[in-house]
Amino acid sequence: MAEPEIAVLLRTCPHKNVGDSVDEFGYALKCDNVSISYTKTPIQIPIPRQSPQLIDIGVYRPSVSLSGVVDTIGGNTSNTTAGFQGMSSISFTRTTGSGESPSAKTYYIPYKNKLEDFVTGKIYSEGNPLELEWGDASYALGTTGGVFSTGGAVYQVAVQQCRFQVDATKEDRYAFSMQFVVTSRRADST
Repeated sequence: MAEPEIAVLLRTCPHKNVGDSVDEFGYALKCDNVSISYTKTPIQIPIPRQSPQLIDIGVYRPSVSLSGVVDTIGGNTSNTTAGFQGMSSISFTRTTGSGESPSAKTYYIPYKNKLEDFVTGKIYSEGNPLELEWGDASYALGTTGGVFSTGGAVYQVAVQQCRFQVDATKEDRYAFSMQFVVTSRRADST
């Protein structure tokens, strides 16, 4: 099995605000699987001895699932940043798309108890949404003003479920899976 990549960013604010206060921070997660699914609810009306009538009013409910590994302890014992003690970190810069910022932002690689605290302590609100990002969520304008998709995405999310599991012979890390209910993909991250 390939080693998980740090390719998923989970944050308590838009990317441009990461690090502006103690409540605005981001985690970089070691994920090996990310999936998005859409559930639609068209109505099927049965008609005796005839083909059923279908009514689709366009209702849909997106959700995101991800899985990966999280260490039992932080990976940088020299980090003394308040609230992120012992955690390794990465710098991430995105100058286009949702939450663009001209400067690098610091994302911390959480250990299991910190990620568990995030799941139980942080909630989605319109004034301070949680965001999930993966892939290249930036975009480039075409010569005709069109927008070219990059395949990455930014979603506002609410945690629906999280699971941690210790596997035999891997006591230094947990396998985790998380499910989120999400808004539509951010329009400025096509």
